[in-house]
Amino acid sequence: MPELTTQELAALAVQLDASEARIRDAVGTAASPLAGPMQREARDDADLAEEEVVQRQADAMLEHYRTELADIRAARERMKAGQYGTCTDCGEAIPYSRLQAYPTARRCADCQRGHERLFARDRQ
Repeated sequence: MPELTTQELAALAVQLDASEARIRDAVGTAASPLAGPMQREARDDADLAEEEVVQRQADAMLEHYRTELADIRAARERMKAGQYGTCTDCGEAIPYSRLQAYPTARRCADCQRGHERLFARDRQ
């Protein structure tokens, strides 16, 4: 399988930049529940419960965004090291089409399936 071309790498870098900007915009928007704690006072148990649910959702979303940003940083590091687009498990090239769909991919599709099966088995 051929290595990524300079143009393909540049296009994927643009995708990573756009993903990072989207995440930072989502987190930084004042209207976002992720921007900070709720400003209103809870009046009763129902209000407290609703506030807790909203806060848990915001916390989960923030954790998701942190993971995405870490994956983006890791992909950029692999680009700098000349290892981007190479499966970390088998060493084979990751197809450009997979990287277009999932630019932070660390594994080829076959190795990713194996990783997910192993992870699912470990969780049982």
